[in-house]
Amino acid sequence: MRILLVCGRLAWSTSTRHAFSLAKGLLALEHQVQLVGFPGPAIERFRKLGIEVYDFHGSWFPYRRLIGFLREYSPDVVHAVGGKGALTIATRIARNIESPLIHTVHSWLANDRTLRLPRNIAGVIAVNQDLRENLVNSLGVKKSLVRVIPYGIEDPGPIPVQLPITERIPTIGTIGRLVPGRRLDDFLNAARLISDQLGEVLFPILGEGPDEGRLRRVCRKLDLEGSVTFAEPPASLDAVYGSFDLFVLVSDWGGVGVHLLEGMVRGKSVIATGGGDVLSFLGEEGICELVPPGEPDLLARASLDLLADPARGEKIGLRAREHVLQHYPAREMLAQTEAFYASLRETAHA
Repeated sequence: MRILLVCGRLAWSTSTRHAFSLAKGLLALEHQVQLVGFPGPAIERFRKLGIEVYDFHGSWFPYRRLIGFLREYSPDVVHAVGGKGALTIATRIARNIESPLIHTVHSWLANDRTLRLPRNIAGVIAVNQDLRENLVNSLGVKKSLVRVIPYGIEDPGPIPVQLPITERIPTIGTIGRLVPGRRLDDFLNAARLISDQLGEVLFPILGEGPDEGRLRRVCRKLDLEGSVTFAEPPASLDAVYGSFDLFVLVSDWGGVGVHLLEGMVRGKSVIATGGGDVLSFLGEEGICELVPPGEPDLLARASLDLLADPARGEKIGLRAREHVLQHYPAREMLAQTEAFYASLRETAHA
């Protein structure tokens, strides 16, 4: 099959990470893949896969040329991999080249709750059952349009051995797009409480987004500028997660995200806020620590307890790794996505 993936900005975001996993896996299954997206730091990672990547700048003349190229490519499916920007672009492209359009929804943050699907949508992928229920019950999306396809994660191999935490400065990190609804204020307030208890601790916040300026002001107000670092993550996932002693995922919504699974499969001790999917799929397994959103004191206490008991943290990390490898294999995500594409192609040609 010929697949066109459409992203927003090609940065360190859930949708970009997901698009990269799909592109890599689909190529391995000998499908053809091309990609349209706004230029960003991740663009070269896609080009190194050997796929055609079109920079979308939005002006009329380049867009007309793009449509000409894509008509010649004639994709069987146009797949908007997440975000309103990607969906807007993909909708225009699919209408112009007359290909089936699908859209992946990754979360249920405030911006997602105003989603309006175009009339030419052929299908929607929800990454978990909790999200599917929200789409159907809150937004009125037809059940027949929605297919649940959980994330798939590759096995990164053996977990590297780290120096004992007593011999280095502890690192408590978080990853994700810096947008309202992520509850990163909770992370910063917890960082202040942890620093008051332990002294020197590093708190990297890896990501970018429109909320970064405000978060930096909160950081200065809490006198955390020497401990908190804002940065875009490097290309190596192992380097990112390998530097963390604890991985904290804070959000208003309790969805199981790519970053959460990537940390868990690398044996990290994870503390997550929220409920919903995180609570039902992870909490009962005892493979991560769960804290209610809006409770930075509890977030700090959970972090301090895990740092004080490395053996317990290691056990949690190993159980988390086994859970992800068993329940979120990359091959299953690819097989389900491939089947969805094939069903849309058959419907379009019927």
